[in-house]
Amino acid sequence: MQSDNHLIRKIKKQQNKEAAGLLIERYYREIYAYTYRQVACKELAMDLTQEIFILVLKGIRAFDEKKGSFRTWIYRIASNKITDYYRSLAYRKSQLEGPYGQEYEHTGVSPDISSQVLRQETIREVMAVIVRYDEPWIQIFQKHCFEEQTFAEIAEELKLSEGTVKTRYYKMLAQIRKEVADNE
Repeated sequence: MQSDNHLIRKIKKQQNKEAAGLLIERYYREIYAYTYRQVACKELAMDLTQEIFILVLKGIRAFDEKKGSFRTWIYRIASNKITDYYRSLAYRKSQLEGPYGQEYEHTGVSPDISSQVLRQETIREVMAVIVRYDEPWIQIFQKHCFEEQTFAEIAEELKLSEGTVKTRYYKMLAQIRKEVADNE
């Protein structure tokens, strides 16, 4: 199996479509799952995931393996794309639509979006904290929260002790809670 960096070099130097396909295939399910958990809509998650990979391939020349892993870089792109979506006109309009596609102004009924807005803001704040950690820490958090893996499964996959995985997760969680509370 070729490393991410080897595939990326092929894409950068030769514009190798096979290498691009392998790289996308390697991360597609993971990024789709991550996106789906944040938008909770299958079709939207599929669209955003496609847009994320278009951005990845267009910006692959900007990736610098010395600054971090490809996984971290692609998650940062995904987080930014999801944040952009929530800031977009399309999102705001969808939140003003009633259950039958009628807009708020026509129905006079205000949808309760405050809980969604709070959830999205919290997700953005959490992601801002997470991306500052090293890749193994990020992987632990993502695998536990978004992929719903147990600490034992994560420990086995990352070849760490279960105690190390738990310690890193709970330290990260404490930092996230502190920073989110400070922003309130």
